[in-house]
Amino acid sequence: MNRRGLLLAFAGMALLSGCAGVSSSGGIAPPQLVDYPAEFQVRAAEELEALGPGCPLHAPGSGCSTVATMIEDYGELRARVARP
Repeated sequence: MNRRGLLLAFAGMALLSGCAGVSSSGGIAPPQLVDYPAEFQVRAAEELEALGPGCPLHAPGSGCSTVATMIEDYGELRARVARP
């Protein structure tokens, strides 16, 4: 395949990939969320609690957990995505 053919193939793939996140009803399809079993969630909560309190985003210091802050932020994002 010549250079022009490769360029056209690439352009076609790029244009088609733009439709990948759209549902058949015309809206954007939300990502699939993992449904964690209750036992898994209990263990995760225990581990998160062991990390200590989350740090303020722009002022991490000793005595707080940046990982806890990131996990809490992820939880909030996950809740927003799950809402219909």
